[in-house]
Amino acid sequence: MGNRKGGVGKTTSVINLATYLAIVGQKILIIDTDPQANCSSILLKDFNRRDKPNLIDALEAPPGEILLSEIADDTFHPGMKIISNTTRCMLWERKVAQNSDAVLGIDRLIKQDPALNNYDFVFFDTPPNLGVMMNNALMASDYVIIPIPPSDQFSLDGLAAYLSLIQGIRQHNNRLKLLGVLITKYDPNWGNSLRNLNQIKIYFAEKGINIFSTYIHNCPEIDIAHVKRKTIFQSNLESSSATEYSALGRNLLELFHVIYGRNFI
Repeated sequence: MGNRKGGVGKTTSVINLATYLAIVGQKILIIDTDPQANCSSILLKDFNRRDKPNLIDALEAPPGEILLSEIADDTFHPGMKIISNTTRCMLWERKVAQNSDAVLGIDRLIKQDPALNNYDFVFFDTPPNLGVMMNNALMASDYVIIPIPPSDQFSLDGLAAYLSLIQGIRQHNNRLKLLGVLITKYDPNWGNSLRNLNQIKIYFAEKGINIFSTYIHNCPEIDIAHVKRKTIFQSNLESSSATEYSALGRNLLELFHVIYGRNFI
């Protein structure tokens, strides 16, 4: 899940889409690559374990010393684990930025850990920039979902740079595909949302890129869930957001059924 801008619904979409998939029986791992670590704060079963051990510990350790599968921590759901992050991530990014292989750290950790193959889905919650950690996440990914709120002009303005980054990464990671665009925080009555949505549809249709048929509408229950450090499924199962993320999860499972030719439920 990626976009170069913050506040577009990346973390919200990761935690709620992953939760739905766990609820319907998928085995889920989330890797939090955002130094803000909001995903870790919401999902960790024991909030005090946020800094120990974490993704940066694994990246800084000698090869093979720390396996991601061994430090995957519990969440509220037994079918979902998380590799937490820490604000030390920003220091790590600055330290390794000049290294020629700085963007390969997570990919190496995944390749040296066959136990990760036991997960049905691995999600990355990515930072709101195009730096080292975003590149790491893309180098280790098979697919990208781009959340876009039509009301946020700045997220639209930065879209070309993010798409360019994906194209650049694909020269080194030929598995990487743009799975689709997710419309988030949608309110047709707010500002230029409706006009921008039409522009988004035209732009991606011309490129042959999928826009998920499920839109995530602007919903105050999401903010309430964040305050509680809960997913929408824990906080308000009857909310429109819970319904929409459930529909999105079904969309995703149907799409992967078409791609891989097997049932995921």
